[in-house]
Amino acid sequence: MATIMCTKKLWHAIGDGRTLPHCSDPSLEPGLLGVWGAKPVALPEGDFCVALHETTYLTLVLPLEPLPAFLAHFTRALASELEYLGIPGEMIMEELSASFERIEFARHWNRSLVGSLNDIGHNLGWVLAQEKVADGRAVARIQHWLNRMPHCGREMPFPNQAVSLLFSGASSA
Repeated sequence: MATIMCTKKLWHAIGDGRTLPHCSDPSLEPGLLGVWGAKPVALPEGDFCVALHETTYLTLVLPLEPLPAFLAHFTRALASELEYLGIPGEMIMEELSASFERIEFARHWNRSLVGSLNDIGHNLGWVLAQEKVADGRAVARIQHWLNRMPHCGREMPFPNQAVSLLFSGASSA
């Protein structure tokens, strides 16, 4: 089971009128990428969501749409980024089935993650403004770039390296 911590604005954009839960138990997720933070980013090029994995800071950029399209975009962006990072297909499928067959939404409990999401949202806006066309390929390139961007104060500052290390440990276990 995956948990996606939402800002109120994100929940309002994707939710179905239900009240967003106050907390979650992140120990319940069986996969490697089980706890995420996410927020909406409104830009002249369109409305997006940026998501950040709590441990590795793997970054996803996806179109902001209501549920259930939101979850389809989320899992597609995740699978695409893991494939780009060279994670074997069977490990990607295993991760998606372990963590993303059931998804729970919750309020953010990690303020540091929210601060990083704000920074990523600013970077997304800056880089997207440089693109001639804000299509799916441009968003994928930006997502790859964001995953090579270091995050200060982290033991493993580069998300792409942290994910590769995480999955290499899983394959040797």
